[in-house]
Amino acid sequence: MNSFTNDHALETFRSLISISVEALKILVLLNGGAIVALLAYLGQVDTRVQLASLVAHPVRVFVVGLVLGALSFVGSYLTQLSLYNETVFRKPQRHHWFLCVTLLLGLASIAAFACGAFATIGAFGQPLDVGT
Repeated sequence: MNSFTNDHALETFRSLISISVEALKILVLLNGGAIVALLAYLGQVDTRVQLASLVAHPVRVFVVGLVLGALSFVGSYLTQLSLYNETVFRKPQRHHWFLCVTLLLGLASIAAFACGAFATIGAFGQPLDVGT
């Protein structure tokens, strides 16, 4: 391989890591931000008592998405550590397993956000039983 090819491969690898880190940050931001937004909204409305029971399920789903996003960070670390060990210490390849698990965790976090968002829309679409 010539110098250009080596440099290109290294820069591509670096950009893949950078993009992955940003994607993992987005998972945590989406789910965590949704939790904060719902709680902030509940703190401002007069019907918070009635709404709290309706948004309890969506908040739980967002918390699951947040945990899955955090576990994705752990999986990313284990993938990189495994790659390092494979390269430096000539250990058997295991990084593919960590990579697949991390991708599944990330996809599950996105799915949790989507489910939480649709559950929130459904909760706000329900009529409130406000005693008059």
